[in-house]
Amino acid sequence: AFRINFAIRIALSKLLARRAGAPLPTLIIDEGFGTQDSFGIEKIKEAINSIQDDFDKIIVITHIEELKDAFPARIDVIKTAVGSTLSVS
Repeated sequence: AFRINFAIRIALSKLLARRAGAPLPTLIIDEGFGTQDSFGIEKIKEAINSIQDDFDKIIVITHIEELKDAFPARIDVIKTAVGSTLSVS
């Protein structure tokens, strides 16, 4: 069900942006994978890769370890007792 909802949300976003005459350069997916098993996560990665040419940037926010190396660039946020630090790779 999540994958169908994901596809519908992307299509609606594109349609609404086109109707408004507005660009849609960035896609942000925030914690959208929690209900997926390994097979579902692979399908979501494939879906994101298949639409990558439609956006200048795709930002995926997740805590799922399987996704850490799925994309070419990564920003890790590490929470410590004195605050958070960033690591870019």
